[in-house]
Amino acid sequence: MTTIEEFIKARETIEKLAAQIIVFVERKAVKESRKYLDDANQRLEALRTMVANDVQVKVISRLTAQLDGLGVKIVRMETKAPAGRRVAKEKPEKPVASVEPAIAEASEIVVFEH
Repeated sequence: MTTIEEFIKARETIEKLAAQIIVFVERKAVKESRKYLDDANQRLEALRTMVANDVQVKVISRLTAQLDGLGVKIVRMETKAPAGRRVAKEKPEKPVASVEPAIAEASEIVVFEH
């Protein structure tokens, strides 16, 4: 049989992991948040075996809801396409044609006098 202190320590560990997951979700760090979520869910399963009274049942349901909500956020982040830079399509280079003057003769400047 586990003691209340062990239950509290395990609960606090899961809550710290949940806080870390929130930070990673805000930073859009998918891999780290997934790793911490998996760890928190494993610890939650171990915590479920320690339940001895109604208050602990409520704690388990609260933590389950919190981790499920974070899991949904992580899944959404995983399904989104990564925002990368767009690469401009390369256009084939056109050969540079020699530029010939359009005017063959220089125009004559006429000055009008009064």
